[in-house]
Amino acid sequence: MTSKQLLVLIAISAVTFLALLLGGGYVYLTNPALLGLPVKGQQDSLSKPPAVWEIELDRLQQELKSVRTERGRLQDSLARLSAQLGQLRTQYEQVQQQLTAAQTSLATMERLGQQDSLRLKNLRVVAEMYDRADPAEVAKILANAESPYAAAVLRLMKRKTAARVLEQLPKDKALAISLASLEQR
Repeated sequence: MTSKQLLVLIAISAVTFLALLLGGGYVYLTNPALLGLPVKGQQDSLSKPPAVWEIELDRLQQELKSVRTERGRLQDSLARLSAQLGQLRTQYEQVQQQLTAAQTSLATMERLGQQDSLRLKNLRVVAEMYDRADPAEVAKILANAESPYAAAVLRLMKRKTAARVLEQLPKDKALAISLASLEQR
């Protein structure tokens, strides 16, 4: 084959290709059913397919609608969570107040317990001293003391010594100390 023949063959092939392409494009636009494609809505000669910017605008409007819906849902969730946070803060403050009150009460009770322990220790020391002292002298001291104090001291003394001290006390004071002793138990 000569180069002329080759050029003619290429030209014929190109023309045939272009004819098929144009014919197929014409069929595609005018009657897509012939090509086995689904037929879109009837278009009159005045309507034209939407432009790319119109398609993009529709997509963006749908996306904006979706974003607005999501934003509303998130705002509702935020309002609910803010309300719950407020309730939790109130509960936290109440618990903190209760904890502070409990800690204060515990500290007070511990302090009172320590004071009571110290008083009891001191009363034991005094009772031991009175056990060794003359019952008549102890009776003179306890006659001037308050009845609950005297009862506490006598209760910590040896029974025999406490009985001798009670014998030495005036009868009304001995009675008051005995009654105070009964109340302390």
